[in-house]
Amino acid sequence: MNLKHIIFQTLLLAAAVAGSACDDWTELRPLDIESQHPDAATEALYEAAVREFRASNHQLVLGRFDNATKIPALRPQHINVLPDSIDMVILAHPDSLCKRELTEMREMREAYATQYLCEVTYSYVEALWNEANAAEEPDENPNGAQTTAETDGEEGTESGEETQSDTFPAFCSEYVDYVLGLCDKWGYDGVVVWFDGPSLDFAGETERARLQARRKAFFEPVARWRENHAGKRLILGGSLDLLDDHTLTDACDYLLADGRSVSAMGSAAEAFFRLENAGFPAERILLAVAAPDAQGAGGVFGSQSALTATAEWLLEPARTGLKAGMLIDNIQNDYFDTGLIFRNTRKAIDILNPSPKN
Repeated sequence: MNLKHIIFQTLLLAAAVAGSACDDWTELRPLDIESQHPDAATEALYEAAVREFRASNHQLVLGRFDNATKIPALRPQHINVLPDSIDMVILAHPDSLCKRELTEMREMREAYATQYLCEVTYSYVEALWNEANAAEEPDENPNGAQTTAETDGEEGTESGEETQSDTFPAFCSEYVDYVLGLCDKWGYDGVVVWFDGPSLDFAGETERARLQARRKAFFEPVARWRENHAGKRLILGGSLDLLDDHTLTDACDYLLADGRSVSAMGSAAEAFFRLENAGFPAERILLAVAAPDAQGAGGVFGSQSALTATAEWLLEPARTGLKAGMLIDNIQNDYFDTGLIFRNTRKAIDILNPSPKN
């Protein structure tokens, strides 16, 4: 849904036809760039129509955008090239936004009421912590001698775990607070919190206590943020069916079923059903899938784009009602097409929310 693009291409074609009909050229004339764009009244009507659509009851389409490049060399590296009907955009690199990014975000927000979200992921925080520990802790056993825990067997290992404190909770809490603070720093409309931690089902008593402390460190800052930012979006994603406490999940706006790494519609649907079976209604669950790219790495379910396959599946009623919509991961990868940019994204949008002309 991008009326600007259609109008722009139509005007260019009209100008080309008119020019080819003139066989008495006498001089070169400067091109009137302004004449190639819709007039202000048409533009205003279109923007108002998009904002009205955004406020209506419809199945949502979110896009996760990789904004690592700060000096773009290609059009898909710009945020404002995304289809206007994208409801929310998650920035994969939410901090250190440049002036261009802030300008593009402001323009899209004002014109189309597009919302922008930052994100934090449990496994990413854990990876940062592991990296920091690896850099700070030298090899204390260079000769390969066995430690006390290794020689004492299971009892020694248990004792070693108890005496060595886990520094992850403090690190995690501080990092999550930092990311949540970006919402105020850069003016985001909300945050996406991905939990992809391990299950507690087969953990021993000591391991269970350790994992529970880590979960608490990850979610407590989010709960505090939610209390102080009731007007902002909060979307939780990942293995939420593993959580016993639904206090925070009940307080969030939407939940994300993670089907980004799968290669079949059935597997993506399974991620959705896990959340539904955990007691969350379908109208609050968004299904996340990956966009296809030019190299063909992911984003395909069999011979069909994962985006259009998911959109068609979302139209089927779930056991608990209408499904909320979808998230397109790495949406910038779908830009390139010889006929229409963001072809699969646009098809998915039109399947979920057909425009009146169709």
